[in-house]
Amino acid sequence: MTNKLEIIPSVRELKHFKKALATDCSVIQPSGAHIGNLKPIIEECHRQGKKVLVNHELVGGLGNSKTAFKMLKQYYHADWIIGSSVSRIHMYQNMGMHSIYKVVLVDSISVENAIHSLKEIRFDAIELRPYYHALEFLPKFREYFDGDYYIAGFVNTIEKAREAKKAGFRGVMTSTIDLWGQEI
Repeated sequence: MTNKLEIIPSVRELKHFKKALATDCSVIQPSGAHIGNLKPIIEECHRQGKKVLVNHELVGGLGNSKTAFKMLKQYYHADWIIGSSVSRIHMYQNMGMHSIYKVVLVDSISVENAIHSLKEIRFDAIELRPYYHALEFLPKFREYFDGDYYIAGFVNTIEKAREAKKAGFRGVMTSTIDLWGQEI
């Protein structure tokens, strides 16, 4: 694990895209993109030396078919994909792409189901959300997966980002513009 907490801007509105590009963040998540603007967004990120993390569940008009995933790789040239569907993430992995398994911690069943998935499939990284539950359950998840963890969902202050780093998270995915480019 690196000493610096990785901040990944989640750009929900295109008007903030240039702000994300201007930071020293190495990865950008265009969470407000749709199939019509995703390609130029990714191309601009790549021109500026940044990787792109795509949440296939949020890209307007994309869909969840195998064809959509092929497009993310071959046409859009996404670097990473994130999602909560194990079967969709597994499909993407089979195409040789990096994946982040998004775990939404809403109840004990969601925790049990996610841990079961970790026993079955190896992911490149895991995102735990929301913030408070992610902090609470990180030690439990580490029993089953010793890779990189990201935290998201209500990470909206520098103090929360520092607590995430202290807990052992590799990075933060956030739409809070004031956190983009912060060195933590």
